[in-house]
Amino acid sequence: MTRFLLLILIFSCNNENTVKDFSTHDNYTVETTTNASITHTINGKLKAKIDVGKMERFNKNQIIYLSDGVKLNFYNNNIVTSTLTSEKAEIDEENNLLKALVNVTLTDKVEKILNSSSLVWDRNSDDVYTNENVTIKTNDEVIYGSGFKSDSKFEKYYINDVKGNISFNVKN
Repeated sequence: MTRFLLLILIFSCNNENTVKDFSTHDNYTVETTTNASITHTINGKLKAKIDVGKMERFNKNQIIYLSDGVKLNFYNNNIVTSTLTSEKAEIDEENNLLKALVNVTLTDKVEKILNSSSLVWDRNSDDVYTNENVTIKTNDEVIYGSGFKSDSKFEKYYINDVKGNISFNVKN
């Protein structure tokens, strides 16, 4: 009988060390969600909606990782004004930033399509920007640049180091 009790105590100690080693792992997932939607409102009015294939939150930081397709619709009076899509994104909760990564596209509802390797949406200022190379295509022009800044509606935008075929009208 005493041999049996001693064996249990040794097994319990070994098991406890295994559990202890596992629980002190540096960075582990504390939340995983698939096919999720995140809404952002200001004073009760819908400003943006994010649809994502997979969302993960880890214990060591305030970053939410989005993957498996990200679609961010921007709204004005409950009407979609522009859409940002990417393969992946990161939400920095501390700084209120969403950084879209890999095959990033920003489109308005009229004619403009922007392509880049990354874009950042600042939820505080409602600006969309990047320092990366961008290409903007419209019905009659293609614009290239390195660096971009716009409001989330993609109505007025600024591009650094502009190149391409640009059309414009000169008024007297």
